[in-house]
Amino acid sequence: MANNIDPALKRAVILKAAMSAFKHRLVSLGLFSTIFKDIPLEGSNDIEVPYYPLVTAASKDYNGTYEFDEGDLESKKITVNKRKYQSLTYTSEEKARQPYFDPEQLGRLKGAKLAEDVLCDILSCVTAENFGAAAVSANADEFDADNVIDLETACDESDWPDAMRGIIIKSGYLGNLKKNIVSSGGEGNFGFSPIARNLPDLFGFKLSKFNRIPNSAEKLSGFAVYPSAILVALSPVTPAAEVRRALSSYDTYTDPETNLTLEYRAWGDPDTDSAKAIIECNYGYAPGEKAALKRICASN
Repeated sequence: MANNIDPALKRAVILKAAMSAFKHRLVSLGLFSTIFKDIPLEGSNDIEVPYYPLVTAASKDYNGTYEFDEGDLESKKITVNKRKYQSLTYTSEEKARQPYFDPEQLGRLKGAKLAEDVLCDILSCVTAENFGAAAVSANADEFDADNVIDLETACDESDWPDAMRGIIIKSGYLGNLKKNIVSSGGEGNFGFSPIARNLPDLFGFKLSKFNRIPNSAEKLSGFAVYPSAILVALSPVTPAAEVRRALSSYDTYTDPETNLTLEYRAWGDPDTDSAKAIIECNYGYAPGEKAALKRICASN
């Protein structure tokens, strides 16, 4: 759908609004081992993503000197090979007529949709092949505090550290969980923040909701996660010199709080007498440790 942009409008207005919605929808990424780079990649599209493994080296007996392992952190090379974008376009005729246009609203809509689609793609790797059979099988109207306790027990039995545990579930599951807690005399009014470190806690889990968890034949509805389960890298990729010369504009906008970066490209098409712009996200991901994720699937 075409959109008219006022000649005096700075693209930063759209990008800032897009980033606000983008980072809010990507809150769940804070539960994974994730790198946000604000410097465009050049020379290589690979990023080393560090993570804390579930199992650390065994304790040693002192024998007159200290022996050291290579390090407590491990890392995996992630290739930034995914590109998703939202487009904006308008013709010269539409621009001349200057109908009403709300740049901030447009940015929010574009940023929110871009984030949803990026997160859906990343979560597509949460399969039985990558992470094993479901730890909990329940429909939304059955999911309650007992199921969360079952997940906690499963994580304990797999020797997960008590810190850095998270749960991502669909809204229907979260709603029924809230009702169950309230009916039992507890507090079910969990507040949500755009920043993952401020996610609410429940039985030692950071709790996040995402209603568009990929719906496949495996009936995935959520999962408990330790950061090493999924490794993610996001970073802008500089256009080639020949491409950049053909663009009227190439900019990046970085969120100062998270280092998340969106890219903006603009150019004109004389054949269609239209101006075109793109808001883009470059990213890559890979499954990490199989034991670091416990899946929640619908029972029917």
